[in-house]
Amino acid sequence: MHHAIRIGLGLAVLAAAVNAAIADDLDAATKKKKDATNLQGVAVSADLDDPNRAPPGTAAALPTTQGNLFEMEPQSVLSRRFIETIATPKADYLAVMELTPSAVNASPNGAGLSSKSATVRGFQDGEYDVTFDGIPFGDPGAFGHATTAFFPGPSLDKVVVDRGPGMASNFGNATFGGTIALYSAPTTDKPSGQVSAMYGSGSTWQVAGEGNTGEMNKIGTEGSVNYSHTESDGLLKDAGFRQDNVLFKVDQPLGDNTTLTLVADYNKVKWNTFTGQPKRQTDRFGLDFGGLNDDPLSQGFYDYNIDDRHADFEYLQLHGDYGSIRFDDKFYTYGLRDSGPGGVDLLGKTPNDVLLPDGGVPGAINHSRYRAVGDMLTAEKDLGDGWLDSTLRAGIWAERTSQNQDQVTVDLATMDPRIFSTAKSANIITTRQHTNTTQSYLEWEWRPVDNLTITPGVKQIVFDRTLEGVSNFLPVGGAGHFSTTLGSMGANYRIQPNLSVYLQVAKGFQAPKVNILQGGDQGNVEPQKTTNYQAGVVWKTPSMVADLDVYYIDFNNLVTSVEEPIGPGGSLISVFTNQGGVIYKGVEGEFTTMLGDSGLSFTANGSINSAYSKTTHLQIANAPLSTADVGFIYDQGALYGSFLVKYVGTRFTGTGETAGNTYNPHTRLPKYNYTNFNIGYRITPDLRVQLSTNNLFDHRTAIQGNGAATDPTYYYLAERNYTAQVTYTF
Repeated sequence: MHHAIRIGLGLAVLAAAVNAAIADDLDAATKKKKDATNLQGVAVSADLDDPNRAPPGTAAALPTTQGNLFEMEPQSVLSRRFIETIATPKADYLAVMELTPSAVNASPNGAGLSSKSATVRGFQDGEYDVTFDGIPFGDPGAFGHATTAFFPGPSLDKVVVDRGPGMASNFGNATFGGTIALYSAPTTDKPSGQVSAMYGSGSTWQVAGEGNTGEMNKIGTEGSVNYSHTESDGLLKDAGFRQDNVLFKVDQPLGDNTTLTLVADYNKVKWNTFTGQPKRQTDRFGLDFGGLNDDPLSQGFYDYNIDDRHADFEYLQLHGDYGSIRFDDKFYTYGLRDSGPGGVDLLGKTPNDVLLPDGGVPGAINHSRYRAVGDMLTAEKDLGDGWLDSTLRAGIWAERTSQNQDQVTVDLATMDPRIFSTAKSANIITTRQHTNTTQSYLEWEWRPVDNLTITPGVKQIVFDRTLEGVSNFLPVGGAGHFSTTLGSMGANYRIQPNLSVYLQVAKGFQAPKVNILQGGDQGNVEPQKTTNYQAGVVWKTPSMVADLDVYYIDFNNLVTSVEEPIGPGGSLISVFTNQGGVIYKGVEGEFTTMLGDSGLSFTANGSINSAYSKTTHLQIANAPLSTADVGFIYDQGALYGSFLVKYVGTRFTGTGETAGNTYNPHTRLPKYNYTNFNIGYRITPDLRVQLSTNNLFDHRTAIQGNGAATDPTYYYLAERNYTAQVTYTF
């Protein structure tokens, strides 16, 4: 952290020095600046490559997923228009990205009202990165993400799903599984704004708005604010949800070549924590039963099962562009406070008097809080001419995190601490952990001939974790130190201004999660590593956009665990080992074409995926065999709309696919599909109304489960639900 603070505070001095040193020859440097968008014939395709800037009436401007002509790994770009006119207004970022190739997301309570187990190519939460304006964030213990606590759909300008480890310059703790990159909207030089109101199924309502100040003074200060409030009774019984989010942004030019940007986001969300149910329960109470009820004597009473989250995310960015020299520094912090009570058993298998013979409702109060502080400093310099035309990049990311977790057993009726009959203390968990991460890279972008870019790079990773405390009445603790050097190589060739091909080979790495230290196995478990091979083609014209890619990922040191007793008849503890490896491979594609001048377009994307164990040759858990999204988009004059069908192929849950005499049919989840239909009308250029329907044909397929051999639990597709929205832009 001290290193990050020194970088953050010292960069202002550095910027001033750089500005003074090269101001005199800025004009000359600018003439030498190498910019990929200046390649011959690419000016037009550059507009087609940004859905937020693409000319109206072109395929690239449609709210579809699409690749990027300059990418070096498979990528899907979801524009602001997609977020506003296709994704449901209450969507979180996982509900936004679920229509992309190889992506699966479960929202049993309704989109945006707590997503579950989103995967990309079979990589699960914690095995891919999520970034905000380029900054990785997440739970420092398991590398996962509290989806509802950060950046709801109305706060986002676009979402980019990168299905690959990125180049050496990609920072993060789980780059091998890809990156879901979230972006805030830029400020504008003219005042503008938008307000909206929505109401829908489950007594769901939302009000949202944003405003841009434009240039506020002679020194060019620009600012913006974005706010949304969402409330719902939930689509599951008694699974209420309430969220407030506000995002501020200020851009301040510091002279002609340097900009200081401040961004701050604050989120508060409170919801009733439901859980998947066995078939005997859903047969009795229906598919919308998540273990909650209105009985104060029950562990499932909705007021006893609450998750109250408070999150914040702030960064201060200093950006300088001096022609052939550019730098960027982001000093940031983010944190999450997560607390609330919960019943011991929402499956109904443990009566109250088993744990509290003297009366009461057994439960626990959980507290978790983490804070990250870090700095990302990058710089680049254009070099050479002719076949030596290139750009040299270097950067460093330093981050320190702290996390505290506490759990105390209580009588939920009074919220007073109680010792269960099966325990010796009310304090189940008290742990403290810290992590220190440093990643540095050197990358060379070489342009030996027109339209060809070759980018080799190398990255050094150092990761340290410490843990101390008590978990399940057993002392835990220790330290883990992990380091590695990763290489990457990517190439992109623009065959024509609107046609490009790319190839990538890159290494990936992830340090063991905190539960490895809890099991005392840090000396026996190696970090998970991957080698990624990918190739693809991207094609864009005013009437058609398409991309196709193939990938092969060799995943080593897959971490798994087994439960073993400590001594004869002792307590069970998780023992972690490296099970072996997994081969991920597949084909992915996206396609959208306009059907004449009718305003109607056909769109489709999909994937054929495989993720099998090297040792058993069986499919791993939560990896779909295929995905598809097919439908039509209409936009002409005042009327617009979309009709899209998402298909998810067979996948396995729990332990994954099983075979032979150990075959467990409960691990196999059925293929399923759902249809989303949106129709909107522009009453005036500034006023529009929109009706959105999710799961139009009310399919109620099982979409997630625990794979238990007996009495397994499942989540199901949310029932057909509607939202109606009115939006005014000014």
